[in-house]
Amino acid sequence: LVENCNCGIFGDWPVGQVLGVIGVDEVRQAWDADDLYFDGLTIEVKTSGVSQTWNQSGSTTPRFGIARQKKAWFAQTDDWIVYDEPKRSADVYVFCLHRSAPATNENVADPESWSFWVIATSVLDDELGDQSSVGISTLDQLAEPVGWLGIKAAVKRAAGH
Repeated sequence: LVENCNCGIFGDWPVGQVLGVIGVDEVRQAWDADDLYFDGLTIEVKTSGVSQTWNQSGSTTPRFGIARQKKAWFAQTDDWIVYDEPKRSADVYVFCLHRSAPATNENVADPESWSFWVIATSVLDDELGDQSSVGISTLDQLAEPVGWLGIKAAVKRAAGH
């Protein structure tokens, strides 16, 4: 779970669990345009950590990719959409930061060792425009971090529900 590519995939699990949209029988669509679907909303989950396998001391600077996409594949319909203007396809982003250093399989699996920022895509578009990545200090300016159990309410607030 500590490997960066695995941690990113794992990030969908606690968010999906607290939203009630991922169960043990679910199959993840790896290249789907959006990571999760909740209450009529599309959710993009972005994951990073202060400790990486190449630097266990935790001195890395976490960043999250938020680049606008030129095209997207939608697994439910098996359709590719090419956007006239690049865009972010999700309604809401959930940024997940694993805070423990060094990262271990045990603390990666513990939702309490994470912080989460929930931000409407419209806010990212308005405040960050074409920016392709974002760091913690900017996330702190855009939203208050929440704990794992606060994700669902934060998603509803961000979406105006």
